[in-house]
Order: sequence, then structure tokens, then C-alpha cells
Amino acid sequence: MLYTGLTPIHDLDGYYVKREDLAYWHSLDHPSGSKVRQYMSMAGVVLESNNGMTLIPNMQIHLPCLVPCSANSCMQIYVASTAKLLNTKGIVYTAKRKTKTDATLYAERMGVEINEVEHGYLSNIKKAYRQRAIDLKEQVVKWDRFAAIRDVVAQCKNIPDHIKQIIVPTGSGLTAAGVLIGTKVEVIAVCTSAMADKQSIMELVHMAAKNLGTDPEKRLTVLAPSVPYDTPVVSKLPDSTPLDPFYGAKAWKYINKGMLFWPPGLRPVISMPDMCRRVFQR
Repeated sequence: MLYTGLTPIHDLDGYYVKREDLAYWHSLDHPSGSKVRQYMSMAGVVLESNNGMTLIPNMQIHLPCLVPCSANSCMQIYVASTAKLLNTKGIVYTAKRKTKTDATLYAERMGVEINEVEHGYLSNIKKAYRQRAIDLKEQVVKWDRFAAIRDVVAQCKNIPDHIKQIIVPTGSGLTAAGVLIGTKVEVIAVCTSAMADKQSIMELVHMAAKNLGTDPEKRLTVLAPSVPYDTPVVSKLPDSTPLDPFYGAKAWKYINKGMLFWPPGLRPVISMPDMCRRVFQR
């Protein structure tokens, strides 16, 4: 079920779900979701600008996929999968730990070059990542946050008129910013980490869109993390689809009937912590 365009909205007994978790679904060994679609699009833009070529499935692009991320972040999984599908090199910069996370181990199994940064604050990780991009003369596929926001805005086209509230699991705040720009309804951003807050989300909104028909700040509610980011939560949609244990699963408890839930994606079960695999592999 490879949704490369507008993803559907499913009515699950009165709970509405924007099926971004189905976007670019490839197989059980690969992740799915909006960031997979977005990163594939970014790869296509870089390929066209560098070589004047159009990206096609299973094409070898000869441009490394490069990303900085926290140890449990799904970004390393997305990059590992994209690099594998495009027959190119994946490069991840992440925090050094005594024991590698399941997400990092998945990327490693997919053949990604893992660079673990000592004193792994995100600022240190990004500094090492930027230097690597310079060393590679910027001939890489990098994450473009404003391209990601534009992609989310485009996905808002099929939201039903009767939807008044949207629940968005929020890591960096990109998806919440895109939904605020693309709709006129209340957005409840459920933070999964301390990375995003109301101020940072609104900064993204104003940088990405200058002319807005309504005041997005009045439509934004931000809920602080209820559990630490590195603590996984096991939860499913009413149709038994797993929710990502570090993102979607932490936001599902806030939904009520009539609301729209926006799960941004799903990492492969094989890349989840053992407590999740035991439940979802039954």
C-alpha cells in the first residue's frame, strides 16, 4: 500500500485518523510515514539539481543520505531505509551510549555508517554533522525542515470540514507547524520530548508562512511530555495498527471521538524495543 500522494483519513468508530503512517509503506522491514515520503522527495530534489535527473524506484543516486539525530530518534531509521532503497550510502551522527539503541542497531544492520558523538548533546551532534557535510562538499541528501513543513501543508487538503481539533504527536514541531499553516482548526501538539514548545513551533510557523488567514497561536495547545522521550509506550489504533512507541503511542490517550489523530509514521517492529516487539509480533 504505497501512498506517495495524499494519504486517506479513516473513520475508526468515530476516531478519525490521518493515515500518514501508511505513506510510503514498503515492507515490514522498512519504516513508513510522512518523513519517509519527505526524505525521498528531498533526495529527488538534490538529484535533479545536481545531475538534472528524475528519481525513480531502485535508482542508485550516488549521493549519501546524511542526518543528525538523538539516539532513539526515528530519523536514523528513515535515513537507513531510504539509503537502502536508493542503493546509496547512509550516514548518521548520533549520541554515544554504553549500549546502542534499537533504532541505531537497525540503522547499523541496514549498512549505515554510524558516528557516535561523545557528550552527545544535540548541538554537538549537529556540529559534527555540519562538518561532515562540508567535507563532502555538500553533495549529500540532507534534511530540509521547510520542505517537510510544505509537505505537511499539502496533506491538509482532505481534512473534513467537521473536524475541529487535531492531535499531533510532536518531536521537533515540524508537523504541528505544517498542520497549523494548512488548516484553520485547533491543533493539540503532544510533545514527545523537550525539543519543541509553543514558542519554537510558532517560530517555525512564521518562518514558513508569512500570510495566514487566522492567528495560528490562538489555535495551538502544547502539552508537555507525560513520560521521558526515551521511555517507550505500547499502544495501537482501533484497527490494531501499532503506534510508534516514542511518538504516536504517547499522544493517542488524548484523543476523543470526533477528533482527528495525525500519526506521522511508524518504525519497523524489528527496530522497536523488546517490550514492543513482544506485543506486536504476536
